[in-house]
Order: sequence, then C-alpha cells, then structure tokens
Amino acid sequence: MPKPANNKPKIIRKVALAVFKDKKILVVREDKNDEIFYSVGGGVEEGETDTECLKREVKEELGVNLNPNSISFLHEFSGPAHGKDDAMLNMRFYKAQIIGEAKPSGEIVEIRYFDSSVDQKHLSEIARTHIFPWLKKHRYIN
Repeated sequence: MPKPANNKPKIIRKVALAVFKDKKILVVREDKNDEIFYSVGGGVEEGETDTECLKREVKEELGVNLNPNSISFLHEFSGPAHGKDDAMLNMRFYKAQIIGEAKPSGEIVEIRYFDSSVDQKHLSEIARTHIFPWLKKHRYIN
C-alpha cells in the first residue's frame, strides 16, 4: 500500500547579502540561459554561522571580502522557493560593504544592480512579492 503524501513543504534555509549602491541592490545571475537574478548568498554549512556563510559565499561568488564591521542583519523573508514547487525558502538578509570590486566568479555569470523598476521577469517570486517591496518601503532601493 502506498504511503500517504506528506503535504508539508520542505524548508530551504539560506542567508543573503544586500550590497547597495546608488539606491540599487547588487544581484547575480547563475545561468546564462536563465533570466532570474538572485541575491548573493547560499546555504549555511554544518557548524557555520550566518556571518561565516556570507563571507564564504561572497568570496566564492564575487571574488571579494566583506568588511566585517559593516555586517548587520536586515530582515528575514519567507516565501516560495524558485523552481521548487514543494519547497519554501527562509532567507535571513544582511547588509554589508564589500572590499574591492565585485566580479563574477565560480558559478556566477553576471552581476547587476537593480532597483524596484527592474523588469519583473528577472526576479524570483519571493523577490517580487517580499524582498524588493520591503527594500523599497524601507528606502534601501528606489
């Protein structure tokens, strides 16, 4: 007899970094065949703090370091995980200053800065419905 389906969605926990410039936020694209841009960041590894994860992910994705004295918690967002119908995303958002010039490295193919006027096709659902509206409301982005 088949097991009953578990309707409880999987929770994906990530930390993300907000780097602001001229009232825009830095975002990255991981796949040249995908129009979606994401916040810099990723999953926290076993035994790692949010800050350690941010430092590692920023180095891997942008090839730069963070100013450790500039890191501060912004907000926690929850919403649908992009491309995963059975999962929800829980994202702890931080802001910080980067040291040096960000360049695509590792799995990143493009870096841009977006404000709320960005074409919505470039944003995941959680970015469209939660992150960008919150950032605009709190005057981090135009």
